Amino acid sequence: VLLAFTDASPKSRGFAWVGLENFAYIFEDRNFWEVARNSLTIIASSTLIAMLLGLALALLLNEGLRGTRLFRTLIFQGWVVPWIAIAVLWGWLFNFDYGIVNHVLVLAGVFDRSANWLADGALAKIVIISGFVWRIIPFMMITILAALQGVSTELIEAAKIDGATYRQRLRHIVFPLIRNVIVVAALLQAVRLFQEITLPLVVTAGGPINATTTLSLYTYKLAFQQWDFGLAGAVGAVWSGALVVAAGLYAWMVDRRARRADR
Repeated sequence: VLLAFTDASPKSRGFAWVGLENFAYIFEDRNFWEVARNSLTIIASSTLIAMLLGLALALLLNEGLRGTRLFRTLIFQGWVVPWIAIAVLWGWLFNFDYGIVNHVLVLAGVFDRSANWLADGALAKIVIISGFVWRIIPFMMITILAALQGVSTELIEAAKIDGATYRQRLRHIVFPLIRNVIVVAALLQAVRLFQEITLPLVVTAGGPINATTTLSLYTYKLAFQQWDFGLAGAVGAVWSGALVVAAGLYAWMVDRRARRADR
């Protein structure tokens, strides 16, 4: 935050106090707003998709089907692989010349020929979103599964006796009881993705033409490529402040709902 009010840079020996100059610059900078939109689009999409898939997997695992223990073990193997290794492998999967994704899609008849995923803005976003989704599904799944296992079986059995269908039990009993857990898990992963720099840096380097540049990568480039610590500090301060406001609004909503329930 202090750096945000200076022109600090390792290129110069000292630094001068510039007040709100850095903030004024980024708020007038089209690149900053484009990067902010990219971040919201990529992170919101990734979190929502991972939440839905994690919920679906948790519901299946909660049914006690055969092979669920093996599945739970296998899905966590990918989670423990270092993120840098996953980023490199993700780039290979979507490579234009030899990527397995293109090969499978062409064989299935979805594409007539290989798509250049990393050279098209919309396709590059899909690459980053899919990587984020794959990475956070295990956390979403295991968190929601723990919440599901905490739901009283007596409530479920009573609803069955009353003739409630599976969908009705989910809508009126299960979801209301685990809703807060799902939202908190989603918020935690969204904050984590806002900090994530490895995948977009390694796979797309933020391209093409800033299409996959997120706030974390943008801040990194300002600080360690342009060597402008002041601008990087301003972006970081704005970004952190936005997350604090979002978290505060959620906490206020939860507290308000709890007070209403107590009444």
